[in-house]
Amino acid sequence: MKWEEVRKLYPNQFVKFQIIESHIIDDKKYVDEIAFIKAMPDGKEAMEEFRKCKGEQFVYSTVNEELIINLVRHVGIRRGV
Repeated sequence: MKWEEVRKLYPNQFVKFQIIESHIIDDKKYVDEIAFIKAMPDGKEAMEEFRKCKGEQFVYSTVNEELIINLVRHVGIRRGV
């Protein structure tokens, strides 16, 4: 399903989905195709679902015109052994 379709079906709501197809440019993941899981009009419920997300599952607001995920690189501290 395309993001535009989801926005039309569930305006001004949060949706949980799994990424099916995407591409990365710089540090941003542009999502091309998703598998819709659930719609949530309530922000509290959306946060609870967000905590349950694993792998390529996300919760995002349909207020956003584009589905872009900022990638954050975690730089850890390496200790000598």
